[in-house]
Amino acid sequence: MKFKQVLLIFLFILSLGSTFYLYKDFLINILIAGLICIATFGIKQRLDRVFTSRLLNSVLSVFILTLFFIVPLFFVAQQGVKFFSHFQVSQIMYYIDSSKEGLRELLATFPVAEKVFTNLTQDITSQNIANWGLKLSSHVGKESLSLVIDLGFIILFLFVFFYYGRSVYIYILKLSPLNVRESHYIFEEVVGVLKIVLFASIANVVLQGLFFGIFIYFFNFKYALILGILYGIAALVPVVGGALVWIPLVGYELFLGNTWQAIGIAIYAIVFIGFVIDNLLKPLIIGFVNHRILSKPLNINEIVIFFAIFAGFSTFGFWGIIIGPAITAFFIAFVRLQRRLY
Repeated sequence: MKFKQVLLIFLFILSLGSTFYLYKDFLINILIAGLICIATFGIKQRLDRVFTSRLLNSVLSVFILTLFFIVPLFFVAQQGVKFFSHFQVSQIMYYIDSSKEGLRELLATFPVAEKVFTNLTQDITSQNIANWGLKLSSHVGKESLSLVIDLGFIILFLFVFFYYGRSVYIYILKLSPLNVRESHYIFEEVVGVLKIVLFASIANVVLQGLFFGIFIYFFNFKYALILGILYGIAALVPVVGGALVWIPLVGYELFLGNTWQAIGIAIYAIVFIGFVIDNLLKPLIIGFVNHRILSKPLNINEIVIFFAIFAGFSTFGFWGIIIGPAITAFFIAFVRLQRRLY
């Protein structure tokens, strides 16, 4: 190999590593924006049929997605701050002590369970709660600021991808060592999986939030709508999900002395929403989206996508519910392509 070729390879690797190092803090945001753009590019394609301005269509696409996904988060956050601003520290302490006592009385007929509960809650004291509250408020404030900044950059990169999407896609196809047909095959597989995840997540959020909101409405909760929206958003978090909402709600009912209402909410959330909708119905939703909504159904098992969401969340956090399925789809598509070629 000639010296010039070696030098060019070295300079290319150096420039590539320098570029990654320069933009390392934005790589996840760029990746998330790119995957969201790929999954929702159909919105811009429909707008292109109505308006001729690429700038206007890109802005409208970002605005629609922002309105649909981000506005509910800020609405719930604003209502949550308004709700908790009426609480005083003494009320919260009394609420926790009363909840502990109510649970202990409920478990009185089960000595073993009562003993376990007592051991688990012996460190829950007023002083410890105050310390945890300070740490939690500091952590939440820091993470909220980080989330807002990340969302801002994701929206910015999303606009760039919508505006230059076709040009970037064609340029990537030309750079790829594969031919156009092979590259397009891999791209279609990833797009299909992302669309399945998007539609299935929306359906899951709507179903869980709707059924939970309707259920607690009959318990005369003033904030049934907000709690339903919050439950739907929490459903996006794998493993924990709606427990972030229904556990504090059950504790609040125990605090008020409504033991049977608390038990009813817990059973409904665990059995019907947590098990039936989230574990049994969700894979069926994924299958329905794949075979009924996509114009070209994917030859991929629904359970694989289901577990890819969990794996992505455990590795990358919240945004892993998008990254995990995308990586899995890319790997499966590449393996199938290798099988076809060789």
